Amino acid sequence: MYKDFSERYYSTIEEYVDFHENGTEKTSGEDTFVGSSLMRWVFHINNIIKSTQSTSLIDFGCGKAMGYINKISADEIIYENVQDFWKINDVYLYDPAVKKYNKYPPKKADGIICTDVIEHIPPEDINKFVQELYKLSNKFIFVVAATRPAEKTFKNGENVHLTIKSKNEWIALFKSFAKQHPKIKTFIEFNDAS
Repeated sequence: MYKDFSERYYSTIEEYVDFHENGTEKTSGEDTFVGSSLMRWVFHINNIIKSTQSTSLIDFGCGKAMGYINKISADEIIYENVQDFWKINDVYLYDPAVKKYNKYPPKKADGIICTDVIEHIPPEDINKFVQELYKLSNKFIFVVAATRPAEKTFKNGENVHLTIKSKNEWIALFKSFAKQHPKIKTFIEFNDAS
């Protein structure tokens, strides 16, 4: 795990470890943060992979990585998983709150995928978090950000979406980082559902 984040950042990860193991009021541990948000973007990511000629990926904040475990159907063809559909052999799954995937990526990859994660980061750590994404990328980053509160809350009642920004605020943030990293293509999309 990377260093120099706030205490709140690390305590938030511990809250997510608990969510993954014990669930929430409405869902069991095994059905919490399974990684389903990725599935909406599978075709879009495929186009990015092709256009950038990427051969390696890191899914940063993969949850339980269901898309990499379960078969998927695309264009009436059954694929073993999203990795098979993307035709990428080198995929590294990372999520600090899931024991199976909690080892920080050991090397850079062509593409970084980060879907429905960034809004869960404490505001004081957002810039450092985004910088980490760029540090790990050779060719592109693909981020999906939520723009409103979630239905889930922490035990103390605080919303799990710790950083709420408008689309324009997220775009401005990523533009500032993209200027510092001109060789890395930046793709940002939005999830307005909670």
